[in-house]
Amino acid sequence: MTSPVRLLAIALLAAVASVASAEPLDTGRVPAKAVWMMHADMDAARESTVVKRMVERAMKKHPQLETMMGMGAKMMGMDVRKDLHDVTVYGLDTDKKNAVMVVHADVNRALLEKMVDKAADHKTMKHRDFTLHQWKHKGWRGREGETVVGAFFKDDVMVFARSASQVEMVLDVLAGKAESVDGDSPLAGRVRPGSILVGRAVAIDPDTKCPVLKQGRGYRVAMGESDGMSFYRARLEMDSDEAARQAEAVTEGFVALGKLRFGDEPQVMKLIDGVETTTSGSTSSITWDAKADDVWTVAEKMAEKMEAKMAARRQQWGGKKSGCGDCGKGDCGDCEKGKCPMEKKGSAEDGGKDEGRRPFRDDEF
Repeated sequence: MTSPVRLLAIALLAAVASVASAEPLDTGRVPAKAVWMMHADMDAARESTVVKRMVERAMKKHPQLETMMGMGAKMMGMDVRKDLHDVTVYGLDTDKKNAVMVVHADVNRALLEKMVDKAADHKTMKHRDFTLHQWKHKGWRGREGETVVGAFFKDDVMVFARSASQVEMVLDVLAGKAESVDGDSPLAGRVRPGSILVGRAVAIDPDTKCPVLKQGRGYRVAMGESDGMSFYRARLEMDSDEAARQAEAVTEGFVALGKLRFGDEPQVMKLIDGVETTTSGSTSSITWDAKADDVWTVAEKMAEKMEAKMAARRQQWGGKKSGCGDCGKGDCGDCEKGKCPMEKKGSAEDGGKDEGRRPFRDDEF
């Protein structure tokens, strides 16, 4: 479960504030045999008070992000700030490497197809009226050389998986040629309005590192914001009544630790007090609600504290010290000789040889 969660989290953080109609989970995209699924609604994220303010703060403190995002939009054929609507990830087994991803986004299809034509070991296949592209993955650490297969279902709907058979299956589901999750499926059910992230599973990865999930049979999770209230809902189906009580105890333990740590911070305590746990038989449930404004107040303060710690560490390990005005170091020896090793080389006196490293200026990135 970890890899899809990270993937969706990254997509969520990339979304920026803009007005758009929300695109809730469509279980019609998920095959009936799926055992887990996760869905990130970027449109709902853009309408969230917390996400809007988070992005505004980031753009204000790091104005170079605007240029970087613009460059990324040209490279990817879409601007995630407004073009990425939602991402659905699911699997027919619990091995996260076999996950399938369906992306709904307004993209430059011609540009993306031109780019993939140049990918390593690229080749095309046909499935009914669809063209499948296969290539070798390059660029992500630990994923180099893996096979990737992708296809356009429509100009704004793309499918990605590790094999052609998986992509063909998804295309059949999307086209109504194969069964999808219906009302009787444990993965089906109403989606809470304002949900940004939805996760559901009827099987747990036996290799999971989470001790609670090791004793679980399935889960349903939703988090987001609606009518100015942030929310989190989780329901864990455990192997036994005792396991469910232990899962509830774990949650209550985290709440107790939070109260001990932040007992003198009323704003944080307001958020902690919003957690409620209940257990019925082998089912353990967690409910949390808080005003979005209160969530942002705490989140902003936490961000400020983290930034202050990072600044202190930079000052400690690489900040300005007595000595060189460029690198801030005064004990490396070379600075005392009047030639800082961090200064740009390549001058006439050294024959124009390699350019050394130097600190980035504020207008560089």
